[in-house]
Amino acid sequence: MLCWISRQLCAILEQNLKSLEGEIFMGDLQAKAKLNRILSRAFDSLAGAKIIVDKAGIILYASKFHYEYLGYDDPEELIGHYVTEVIPGTRMHIVLQTRMPEYGCIFRFLNRKTGAVTSVVCNYAPIFDGEELIGAMSETTFPQGMNAVLQLSQEIEKLNLRQQSLTSSSVQYNVDELIIGTSPSISALKQMVKQVASFPLPVLITGETGTGKEVFANAIHQLDSSRKGRFVKINCAAIPRDLLESELFGYEEGAFSGAVRNGKIGKFEYAQNGSVLLDEIGDMPLDLQAKLLRALQEKSFEKVGGVESIPFNARVICTTNCDLRQLIQEKKFREDLYYRINVIEMHIPPLRERKEDIDVLCNYFIDRINRENGLSIVGIEAAALEQLREYPWPGNVRELLHLLERSCFMRGAGILTKDQFFLQARATEGIALSSGSEVVPLYKACAQAEIAQISRALELAHGNKSTAARLLQIDRSVLYDKIKKYRLE
Repeated sequence: MLCWISRQLCAILEQNLKSLEGEIFMGDLQAKAKLNRILSRAFDSLAGAKIIVDKAGIILYASKFHYEYLGYDDPEELIGHYVTEVIPGTRMHIVLQTRMPEYGCIFRFLNRKTGAVTSVVCNYAPIFDGEELIGAMSETTFPQGMNAVLQLSQEIEKLNLRQQSLTSSSVQYNVDELIIGTSPSISALKQMVKQVASFPLPVLITGETGTGKEVFANAIHQLDSSRKGRFVKINCAAIPRDLLESELFGYEEGAFSGAVRNGKIGKFEYAQNGSVLLDEIGDMPLDLQAKLLRALQEKSFEKVGGVESIPFNARVICTTNCDLRQLIQEKKFREDLYYRINVIEMHIPPLRERKEDIDVLCNYFIDRINRENGLSIVGIEAAALEQLREYPWPGNVRELLHLLERSCFMRGAGILTKDQFFLQARATEGIALSSGSEVVPLYKACAQAEIAQISRALELAHGNKSTAARLLQIDRSVLYDKIKKYRLE
C-alpha cells in the first residue's frame, strides 16, 4: 500500500502542485495549508491514517485521525512543524536519514489534552521522485484492528529472533554497541575487552551485583573473531548443589535415579567452540571446584556416570561479586582454581563511581524500552537527570534499568519528569544504607528495607493491598500485619 501511495504522491506533486513548489520550499505556512487540503482530498478515501513530511521532516499533511488522537482541533496546527515536535517518538526522521522503509512498528500516541495514550501500528516509507528523496510517509493502523495486527507483529518478531539466532555467527559486532558508557574507567575496560577477545584465555570478571558483569562477558564472546559456538550461561548460585555437576558435564543413561532415558548433554558440551559463563563462581561447592579445575587443566571432562573422556574446547569466563581471596582464606574456594580462572581479571566499577555514564545509559535504556514495548518516551528532563546523578545507586546499572522501566511504563509517552523519579527514589532511600558512615543495627536495617519495599509496592498499586501483596509475593494477611506493625496506614 505504501509503495502505491508513494507513486501516487509523486504523480500528484508533479501534476497538481507545481504552482506551490516555490512557496512550499520557501516555508510559506499558507502554501503548506493549501497543500494539506489538496492531499486530504487525495487520501481521505484510502484506508488507514497517514501523515506526510518533506525531506526536511516538516509536516505537509496530517489526517484527521492524527490530529484528533494527538489532541489538536485542526490539522493546520500540525502543518509546518518538525515532525518530532508534535509526534514524540515517531521514526519518520529516522526513515529520512536511512532512506529505508520500516514496517509493523508499535507506537503510542499521547493526547496532549487528555493525556490518553493510544496504541497503533505504523508503517514508514521514504518517498522518492526518481533517485531524489522528497519526503516520507507514515501509514497508521488504529485500534479497530489492533488484536490481529499485534498478533501478526508478535509472530513476525519471533521469526526475526529465529533468523537472528541462525545468522548471529556472521554478525560483526562493535564494542561500543555491546558496552554502553563513555567514562574513563569504562573506556579503558572496552579497550581491554577488545584485546582479551583475540585470545582464548580464561577471564575473571568481578564487581558488585548489577554492575553489568554478564554484559562484559557477552562482549568478549561476541568480539572473538574465531567464535563459532554458543554463549552458554550457568548460574552457580541458582542451581541446586546436587544438580550442578550434571548441568555442567551432563550424565549418562541410568547415572542416577530420575535420569532421563539416553542421558543428557551438559553445558560444557553444548558450548563447544564457544564460551561458557560461570556466573557467581564463588558459590560453587568445593568438591565440584576440583572437577572444574581438572576439566580446565586437561581440556576434557567426563559425564556423570560415564567413563569416556570428552574433549573440551571453549573459553571459560567466570563472574563473581565476592572477594575470592577472602573465600580462599576461609577455605571456601580453591586457591589453585582461582589462579586457573584468573589469567585475566577485569573489575567493573559500581555506577556511583562512574556517574558520567548515567546520561548515556538512560538514553540507551529508554530507546530499548520504547522498541520492545511500543512506548513513546522521548527523554528525561534536566532536573530529573540531576536527581539520578545524586542518587548513590546501591543496585548499580540493574537498579537504574528497573527504575527507568517502571517510570516509562507509568508515563507511556512524552518526557520523564522529576516527580516520577521522586516516588521511586524516595521508596529506595531506606535501602541505601551503605552510602553513609553510620553503622545501622541489623534489625533496623531489615525493618527499613521492608518499609521501603512495602511503600513502593503500595505506591505502584495505588493503595490496593491485594495488588501490593502480589507485587511483594507475600500473602495479603502478612502484608496487613506488616502495615500495622510499621504503622504505614
